[in-house]
Amino acid sequence: MLRSVINPEKIRRALLYLAYILAAQFFQDNFFSRLPLFGVNMMFMPAAVVAIGAFEGGVWGAALGLVTGFLADISYDNVALFTVLFPVLGFFAGVLARWYVNTGLFAYMALCLAAFAITAAAQSLEPLLRGGDAAGLLRVGIIQTLWSLPAAAALYYPCRAVARGRTRRRRR
Repeated sequence: MLRSVINPEKIRRALLYLAYILAAQFFQDNFFSRLPLFGVNMMFMPAAVVAIGAFEGGVWGAALGLVTGFLADISYDNVALFTVLFPVLGFFAGVLARWYVNTGLFAYMALCLAAFAITAAAQSLEPLLRGGDAAGLLRVGIIQTLWSLPAAAALYYPCRAVARGRTRRRRR
């Protein structure tokens, strides 16, 4: 009876995506945080959420975006910024990939560019409300957005491999 309720393929896929998220978070925290460009670090975790949303749909993007956002908030000592933002990014990436754009690399990079810009704007909101320098925050946001794009391209291929593995097994 329990075997009819549990879908082992979905559990396997969820575990692969969790390993993907943990690996991305590991590299974000331990390697790429030591490579600033003009004093600004990469923030490519939104790209992982966008990739999952684009390949798996809005529900998977939102659910795994929640996990990714929680891990990012712990890593960056935020209260709930990424926990709220990443599920929204994952959901809308899934919706856009379902109805408006394909899941090719160019479309994925365009979605990542938008997600990075939204993330930078959300990160700048609190300092801006406290009287921060708008021009300086805009400069940091632009550098962070552009500096994160190369890592986003690298995150595309592992996520595509997990998604393609699902379609290959389904065809058999």
